[in-house]
Amino acid sequence: MELENTRDVTALVDALEKSTELSKTRGRAIKRVCQLSSTDPRQIVSWKFNEWDYGKNNITLPCKARGLFILQDDSSSPYPVIVARGYDKFFNINEMSFTRWDWIEENTMGPYEVTIKANGCIIFISGLEDGSLVVCSKHSVGPRDDTDRNHAEAGEKFLLRQLKERGVSSKELATHLYRENLTAVAEYCDDSFEEHILEYKNDKAGLYLHGLNLNQPTFKTLDMDRVSEFSRKYGFKEIECFIKNDVTSLRKFLEDCATRGSFNGEELEGFVIRSKLGITGETFFFKFKFEEPYLMYRQWREVTKDYITSKSRIFKFRKHKFITNKYLDFVIPLLAKDSKLCEEYLKGFHIIELRNLFLKSYGMTGMEILNHSRLKELELKNSIDYERVDERTKFLIFPISVIGCGKTTVANTLTNLFPNSWGHIQNDDIKGKDKAKLIKNSLELLSHPDMKCVFVDRNNHQIRERKQLFEWVEEFKEDYLSYDTNIKIIGLSFVSYDAFDEIKTLTVDRVLDRGNNHQTIKIDKLGKPKVIGIMSGFWKRFQPVDESKSPDNLFDLVINLNINGKDSSLANSKLILEEIHKTFPVLIPYIPDDKIIEESFQKSLSVKLPVREELHVNNRPDNNLKEKKERLLPVYFSADINVDDMNRVKEEIKKVVELHSNEISGEFKLSIDKLFNENKFQNDFHVTLCHVAQSKRGSAKDQEIWKNYKKHYTKLLKKYANDEEIDKATLKSIKSDDKVSIKFDRLCWDEKIVTIIVKLMISDEDDNDQDCVVDSQGKPVSKLKCANEIPHITIGRLDDEIKAVYSNTLCMKVAEEEGGRDASIQILEFGDNLKPFLANVVIHL
Repeated sequence: MELENTRDVTALVDALEKSTELSKTRGRAIKRVCQLSSTDPRQIVSWKFNEWDYGKNNITLPCKARGLFILQDDSSSPYPVIVARGYDKFFNINEMSFTRWDWIEENTMGPYEVTIKANGCIIFISGLEDGSLVVCSKHSVGPRDDTDRNHAEAGEKFLLRQLKERGVSSKELATHLYRENLTAVAEYCDDSFEEHILEYKNDKAGLYLHGLNLNQPTFKTLDMDRVSEFSRKYGFKEIECFIKNDVTSLRKFLEDCATRGSFNGEELEGFVIRSKLGITGETFFFKFKFEEPYLMYRQWREVTKDYITSKSRIFKFRKHKFITNKYLDFVIPLLAKDSKLCEEYLKGFHIIELRNLFLKSYGMTGMEILNHSRLKELELKNSIDYERVDERTKFLIFPISVIGCGKTTVANTLTNLFPNSWGHIQNDDIKGKDKAKLIKNSLELLSHPDMKCVFVDRNNHQIRERKQLFEWVEEFKEDYLSYDTNIKIIGLSFVSYDAFDEIKTLTVDRVLDRGNNHQTIKIDKLGKPKVIGIMSGFWKRFQPVDESKSPDNLFDLVINLNINGKDSSLANSKLILEEIHKTFPVLIPYIPDDKIIEESFQKSLSVKLPVREELHVNNRPDNNLKEKKERLLPVYFSADINVDDMNRVKEEIKKVVELHSNEISGEFKLSIDKLFNENKFQNDFHVTLCHVAQSKRGSAKDQEIWKNYKKHYTKLLKKYANDEEIDKATLKSIKSDDKVSIKFDRLCWDEKIVTIIVKLMISDEDDNDQDCVVDSQGKPVSKLKCANEIPHITIGRLDDEIKAVYSNTLCMKVAEEEGGRDASIQILEFGDNLKPFLANVVIHL
């Protein structure tokens, strides 16, 4: 080895070791010490960085190699030696500013070597001075006890078999590589070991050699002619390569292939393009990956694994909803009768076989399914008939009433008649701050195989409450029921304006007569004036059903009831049975005898309701109850951008989108346009600093951060709790004088949500892992950090069914090794010149 290279490697190792000691994760090296083999105790160190560190302008890495193995304890050399070196990290077209077409045209020169991107696991092959062969996976070499699938050992096993068939010894290959100081970079594609997305069986399986890299700190790779020559000599599979002389012809070729999703009639993942930088002549790689049909294929693979694990097909799909459900219709019966198939699928086998069986049965290829005109046909073919009512249809009943109308008595009467198929969820029984739990519990009960109908027991006396219920059903339905389950919703209107004064008198008498037999309204506890006051509040807010307007026009059936007269709940129960039998005989195929209905009614009157715990905890006296009520408990702490700055946020988003408009494909353009055109922006823009869930299920560090926030804001919480002029029932948040400086980093979006990844700063030395809050005097507040791994702001939900918390998932995809450059996510850099936003710390209750 040349002395200059030896010094460079020594300096590289020193820099890598120093970077392991960085206090922040950004730019920190990750070191893994591996034993060369089970029989060779020599140690090789694998070095890598987090995926999101590569390609960042503000992070300088000691080396950008993805796959770097250094031998440090070889007795033959006192210096560290690079044993194997991968390519410098390279990116997909339009993924970075330097992989935009205009940048490539301006800064690179041809000829452009275009190679087919194999779809397997990367393997590095090199040799040591003594003729030992070294075979590594992306970040490990030798034996491992932390996984049941060792890619390096599998790759080595296949390589030895390949060399034997070629009549070449492993020592000859190792010596060749050592002598020329090279790493052979191959893709191991073999469905008998591990399936990916493309098929590699029989003769197609093997080690596809696509590079020969020099084992030196700076990236240098041999041209494809040398790679092909080496492949033929040692029996590797050759990667097809062809030349495009200019950017125009290169781009046209790649985009034509992407439209078809194939090359020469074969499905591919995409291409890798090798070129030179015009100024320095250095090697410059970029890739061109096809989004489809591989996104769809990966989705099929993941939902199959999820189904095998959970035995539930309750999925919310990002794309390809209809065809994916059609795929599940096909594969579930196959999985149900073959436990071995399920077991092997989870190990990575039969993935392609099941996919191909489905495509064959459907009579289309993956790209034909995705063809625009076929897709419309497919959606029409597989769309849900929301008018259908059959044995699989489920029902929800929403009452519209005020206190004392008899809705709970009616609910109990009906569920007593059909105890195995009708359920009853009472809002008064639900604890906690999650208001949607009423519908979540109802849908969960409705999901039971024998359950046909659930009575959702709440007054729903206001339009907004009915609207809320319909929205919750849409939002959470597929969390509990399969996509093709049709739900019919029946409204029971207990009250009309025509007889409202009479109803007031009647309901007051009923409530006073029943005394304490109610979960929350206790006559002995509250007194008659307080009870009437509560009831009058319902009367003032009451909005009757109007089927000509939303949301009441969404009911599939509205039954108007009459609460006058003795035993009106019995009469109403009979009327409900008759109307449902007439409209939905599948739910009530016959009406029970009057005697049975009356017995059920009497049984419902005898029900004694339980005492609500929160009103009578351990029989504490009233003053203790009052003290308990006055405690304000935080749910989460956030840094909220001021309302006056909201328009500036929107303008900055618009600017960065316009600046990078040539990087944004049609689908992403439609999504970001939807944000503005349909005003999909959130009502506020905030960074969640710490959530109560992290105090319970988070790491020890998260729990400590939560304690620090609670401790710091105890006085402020007590101040508001003891202020008698503040209505605690309506108090949702408390704005503090403390500030956080927020710097926009990346704008990220897919078809569901738009998010900004941010940096939280106290000084120019920004670091999200450090303290980020300053007080009203501008002094840093110790130990107040952001507990989220990736601080971000949810800007807007493009899909109304998606919760804002999905932003966490999107940010993790951006950060993860494979998901960071997911073709389904658009990422734009804001740049360093954007002025930070100043936000107040807000306590949400």
